[in-house]
Amino acid sequence: MAKLNISLPDATAEALRESSAGNVSAEINRAVLQRLADKELRRIAAHEQASPPKYSDADLLRIGMGMPL
Repeated sequence: MAKLNISLPDATAEALRESSAGNVSAEINRAVLQRLADKELRRIAAHEQASPPKYSDADLLRIGMGMPL
């Protein structure tokens, strides 16, 4: 497991300590994972906007259920 040193404004650090239920590392980990997931969703949305899917959501549902189009 990697260790990182970060700098935060005093007020931010205090709010983090108060809201983290004693586990600042876990709180920061959750925030970073959420940020990475948000970035990935934005990347996927941009890709789909530039290259729309071949099938509609209804088509994909039918395919997933083994039904013909």
